[in-house]
Amino acid sequence: MENSMLPLPEYKEENGNVYLSLRNKISEHSKTIHDKVVLKIQNKSSSFNQTQRKILGYLFRNQKSIKEDLANFCNTHINTISHHLNYFIEEGIITRLSEKQRAPNALFTLKKH
Repeated sequence: MENSMLPLPEYKEENGNVYLSLRNKISEHSKTIHDKVVLKIQNKSSSFNQTQRKILGYLFRNQKSIKEDLANFCNTHINTISHHLNYFIEEGIITRLSEKQRAPNALFTLKKH
């Protein structure tokens, strides 16, 4: 049950009663987007252009992407995608998952925390 969003149940016996506790691990799940990030997106959504909305929609559905896939999906130049991704990174909405600054296949994902 390593990928389960619920850990093992916890049992406790006290004063003749048995208590069962189930703890939610949803915040640790790989597809979870932090509330602060969702709120930022909601607050700024009216200022996003069509390409920016497509990028975010793609990342909501697919969890991660490289620039080339986003450029194909948005039907726009990869430099335009880079510009928008850099903006989202500065705003704390997207995270780059690559050690190298200019890695062509760097993954981008919505920020988890």
